[in-house]
Amino acid sequence: MEDSQPSPSSNLNDAGNSTKNIPFDLTLEILSKLPAKSLIRFQAVSKLWFSIIRSKDFTDSFLTRSKTRPRLLFTFKHFDSRKRFIFSAPEHDNNDKSSTVVARHDMTISDLVYYIRSRPVNGFVCCTRGDSIAVCNPTTRQIVKFPDVKSNGRDVYARLGYDPVQDQYKVLCVMMFDGYDADKQDIQQEHFVFTLSSGQQEWRKIDITEEEDPYRHMKGGICIDGAIYYGVLYRKIARFDVRTEKIEFIQGPDGPEDFNAISCFSTLINYQGKLACVTYDPYCNTEMGMWILQDVEKQEWSSIMTCDVPCQWGDLFEKERSLCTGQIHTGEVIIVSRPARLESSKLFCVYYCDMTREDIRRCEIDGIADYEFRRIHGIGKRTRQLLCFPGHIENIMFFQ
Repeated sequence: MEDSQPSPSSNLNDAGNSTKNIPFDLTLEILSKLPAKSLIRFQAVSKLWFSIIRSKDFTDSFLTRSKTRPRLLFTFKHFDSRKRFIFSAPEHDNNDKSSTVVARHDMTISDLVYYIRSRPVNGFVCCTRGDSIAVCNPTTRQIVKFPDVKSNGRDVYARLGYDPVQDQYKVLCVMMFDGYDADKQDIQQEHFVFTLSSGQQEWRKIDITEEEDPYRHMKGGICIDGAIYYGVLYRKIARFDVRTEKIEFIQGPDGPEDFNAISCFSTLINYQGKLACVTYDPYCNTEMGMWILQDVEKQEWSSIMTCDVPCQWGDLFEKERSLCTGQIHTGEVIIVSRPARLESSKLFCVYYCDMTREDIRRCEIDGIADYEFRRIHGIGKRTRQLLCFPGHIENIMFFQ
């Protein structure tokens, strides 16, 4: 007769009992060495482990370590099943001209097909769909849904920001009629703010004191040192201070004659802790430039990187209509095709471009919606549009 095997639940209970004999300092050291997935699971081991893993000191320490291991975040939607899938893969720092990394399926958002239009902030992703706005954490798979806004037919834009001084996360919501016929509408542009984990129940309206016409576009979005930046008009960028909740407008760099803050060929990125803009000419494919905002108050830009596009870069831009999506930890900018396409028959690729050395390397991403994943979720072989964001980090913090 075969020996009976203990069930997983009994193993978990035994583990909970055995933790009582482990010194606290040793328990803390053990937990600090575990990956995020194990930490989320081991919250159920005991009340002590739960309290340690959920404590602010522990989550802050984990976040600090995660920032040394940034990842690429990939996401695509599947309308038939009304789901959005989120993957991540390590940012590769190999100097080889060609390399491969394996992506990991982190999260599936069901029920509603949310749109993601801005970069993650400390591992959190802001999502929108109609009047519905949410923030999700692919690491913990937590979704925080906010009260629906009342757009009255206007376009809804939402951007997540973080204030490191007060350690607060806030969502900026902008509602407006997009386009140049906005002045014909009775309902004008409005701005609202929601503070996470504050007990806030409703969106708070804020006013713009800038004596200018309301902007009619909103492109991109990146949070740097307590401020959210996004393109609003030709040669104009908005800056939302997360702590003071004030909005000011910054004039774009004077260098590139074709600079356009809302153009699909210009991208706002974080370059060594400062706002930068990468832009290129999509028609001649001969030059690519980066302009850095050196002084926010004086609105002073410097052009420290302008390079002639090498032949292989020009081919990439011309054939694939590529787009810069940001900078990785090596200082290289990441380039993907526009729109990025996920095809069942081949691996998805990203390109790392070193603008200083005018060098480029190719990285294949394996494991994104492979055959077995597509079969389980009923995705099929149809090509999917894929979004890619650099600088994603794992965060085990839960919003209350």
